Amino acid sequence: MTDTQTTTNVQSQIQPQVPTFGIVRAVNSGDSLVIQDLKSADPPKVEYSLSHLTVPRLGYHGSNDKPPTKDLPFAWESREFLRSKCIGKKVQFFTDYTAPTGKKFISVYLVDDLENSLNKQMIEAGWASLYRSTTGKENKKPEYLNLIQLESEAISKELGIHNKNPIAINNSIRPIHTINSFDLFNKLKGKTLTAVVEQIRNAASYRVTITPSFHTFLVQLSGVQCPGYKKDNNNQMQPEPFALDAELFISKNLLHRDVKLTLDTFDKQGNLFGTVKCAERDVACELLKNGLGTYVPWSGATRSAPDQMLLKQSEETAKGQGLRVWNQATTNSSGSASNSSSSNEPYPKEIDGKVVDIGNNGTIGVLSDENKKEYKVTLASIRVPMFTRPSDKEDKDSKFERYYAYEAKEWLRKRLIGQKVVAKLEFIRPAIAASNLPEKPYYSVFLGKGNVSLGLVEAGLARLTEHKGADNRAIDYEALITAENKAKKKHAGLYSNKDSAPSFNVNDVSSDDKNLKAKAQKILPHIRGIVLPAVVDYVFSAQRVKLFIEKESCMINLTMSGIRAPRREENEELSNQALGFSREHLHQHDVHIQIEDVDKGGNFIGTLIIGNKSFALSLVEMGFASIYDPMNRLNDFERFEDAENKAKASRLNIWKNYDPEEEQRVAKQKAAAEEEKKQQQKTETGEALIRAIVSPSEVYIQFVNNKTKDIESQLASLEINNEESTIVAMPKVGDVVKFKSEHDNKWHRSKITSIADGKIQVSLVDLGERESFPQSQSSTRIRNINHKLQTLPTLVTLVKLASCKNPSNDDIYNDAMDFMEKELLDLKVGVDIVREIEGTQHVLLSDKSGSINGELVRNGLVNVDRSTKLPSVQQLQDEEQKAKSKRIGVWRFGDIDSDDDDDKPRSNFKGKGGNKGGKPAPKK
Repeated sequence: MTDTQTTTNVQSQIQPQVPTFGIVRAVNSGDSLVIQDLKSADPPKVEYSLSHLTVPRLGYHGSNDKPPTKDLPFAWESREFLRSKCIGKKVQFFTDYTAPTGKKFISVYLVDDLENSLNKQMIEAGWASLYRSTTGKENKKPEYLNLIQLESEAISKELGIHNKNPIAINNSIRPIHTINSFDLFNKLKGKTLTAVVEQIRNAASYRVTITPSFHTFLVQLSGVQCPGYKKDNNNQMQPEPFALDAELFISKNLLHRDVKLTLDTFDKQGNLFGTVKCAERDVACELLKNGLGTYVPWSGATRSAPDQMLLKQSEETAKGQGLRVWNQATTNSSGSASNSSSSNEPYPKEIDGKVVDIGNNGTIGVLSDENKKEYKVTLASIRVPMFTRPSDKEDKDSKFERYYAYEAKEWLRKRLIGQKVVAKLEFIRPAIAASNLPEKPYYSVFLGKGNVSLGLVEAGLARLTEHKGADNRAIDYEALITAENKAKKKHAGLYSNKDSAPSFNVNDVSSDDKNLKAKAQKILPHIRGIVLPAVVDYVFSAQRVKLFIEKESCMINLTMSGIRAPRREENEELSNQALGFSREHLHQHDVHIQIEDVDKGGNFIGTLIIGNKSFALSLVEMGFASIYDPMNRLNDFERFEDAENKAKASRLNIWKNYDPEEEQRVAKQKAAAEEEKKQQQKTETGEALIRAIVSPSEVYIQFVNNKTKDIESQLASLEINNEESTIVAMPKVGDVVKFKSEHDNKWHRSKITSIADGKIQVSLVDLGERESFPQSQSSTRIRNINHKLQTLPTLVTLVKLASCKNPSNDDIYNDAMDFMEKELLDLKVGVDIVREIEGTQHVLLSDKSGSINGELVRNGLVNVDRSTKLPSVQQLQDEEQKAKSKRIGVWRFGDIDSDDDDDKPRSNFKGKGGNKGGKPAPKK
């Protein structure tokens, strides 16, 4: 018998009487198979080893806990030979023996080739060697003897693992790649890759090996989300409905199969998403078609338009048939959530409009061009830091976040406010009942062709949202990840050193509290009179805004001077229109301001300039405000008057019902009433006696009229029955009492102004004088006074000499005081009230020789106060020129500009019995 015949006769192995039929579902190595028994519908769990074989082991792909290991030589080729032979094919197998561990060793035959076992083919091709036990029992079996002969032939031919070529051995070991997923994506993006599915993580996530480069990585399917696992009440992971069905479907059809892979995108965590095709079928489409998944718009959008349409059609087919996840009785939350964006939502898919507001956390207010409605747009897939108020107990992290929250808001404000943008709806987050959060739309905002979020992230002023696998996200999510990585490399913004970040604290002088005016007056000297850049933080009304002055790091309220806009209680419609106009043009815009003063409410008064133009003038031009300038603060009155006249002529807004003839009639009536009032006032206040000198520009006067005489007659009772008056037991500051003056030994109505260091100081309210006395004398010097006399008007009035300002030189100041005490005390003068400013009357005083104001200026005893802009300024300037020419008083050292002089604080003023000294200036 020939060798050939012998081989033919002994090639069959010992055959069990009943073979087991199954389908190969996995090939884990050159001698290891997972076979599903055809009699069982359960997923295959049993791993079998091929009898008599020894094969090189594959390396470990690596994990977070364990590093990767290298293959043994030819391990990959050995596994690939067996996989290509049998994966997915029907086989019959016989159990040769069972190891003590329970593992079964089998001989396997393809149903199409029952003559040649896979065991034999592995030995014959040189991809396995024979296992030789220490007992050598198998050497007596005919089938084993056949395998020995086949191995000898493979060794002699140096087939497979018997190859002795060093280069071939080295090339058979797969390289270990350490490239990160972002770089790997950039390297492989857009290429059609050949791969082997090595592991099924879940129905839509697989570990694959690319051939021939041998890059191994996890990839998730683009455009589909399959049911997964959730924790139950016992914190145990349990499968969602149809999760096991989806995994079984994939395991049967994809595990260890050759596939075509295209990488589509990646997420923040570095997870790669791609398109997987097996046997020319799109795996994502197959899952959707069978109701084993739902369409995911964000990752589906990275695929081509035809692919997206095919995915959506597949989902619609399953939905129409009510397959699995679309069965109404078992529809899971993930299915409904992933498709919430395709429901009939009340949110516009695209908003074309102008940015009118930048809110906290990157919220953008867009005024739609279509319906003039303002939409609050939240940027998709990014988290802008929250701006918080400073607190006493805060760490460096919160300070760091607050600073960059301000920087992020400023970044957006400077680029977007007032600009035309397009906001595109990305997705709608479903309502979260556990957190009591309603559903919320998220948008991407484009300025021109640029995505605003990309710039914000690359500047390090926002972080990416860490989405879960199926969560919808911005269509530019991949670009956002690249931008964030750039920010990290540059250590920009939020990725910089927290210890080096500057602090951001604001002095808030805008909050409504009882100390507001005091706080405003404290910073007034630092910002008064200079032009400062500012940002409008909020618009309260047409002419009142909140401003942030970065240079001074303070927040203030500003009321525009020189105008008056309609109030809500006067005309709500017009007030709202004016507010809308101001908000549209001012809110969060860069402006310049010039502060003039502070009002009694703590609001700053001044000019607001935007685009090199006073915004108050713009309000007047539009008919949203009228001129109101009682303090003569308008520097460009003629221009304002011209603007108001044009608005009147055009019947704009507040002038809608303007009637010039009616205005003239009202003006005449008003002028007549004012003239009548002036005449009456002149009768009552035309003459007065100067009773006390407070400063060279301030005096107490007693008007000569019937009202004054009546007060004097009532005050005469102060001298009657003093013995019956009660003693003031506990004197307090602010009490109005009877006081006995040591100068005239008479009782006077007085007000206690201070009690300190054992002394009581009182103000003689009807004389304009002050006195102090030891507190021990209170029982003899002060008495209680009846309520009627307490409330009686004072006999004297403090007035300011119109357009006069105190000299800054102490010597001249004293000369002026001495002159006025000697020449003016108790002098009867004529009084002309020029104007009342902040409760103080500005007056021109005169006697038989002429103007007293002019005399003081002419003798160089006071300066002309040009800031008041009163009508009296011009005539006093002529008198001032005379003093300058003679070089007397304040001009004795030459022509020094007095406008820069500061008003001298009030000293102990002089009245009757006051200090008398110094050389008075000459009388006229």
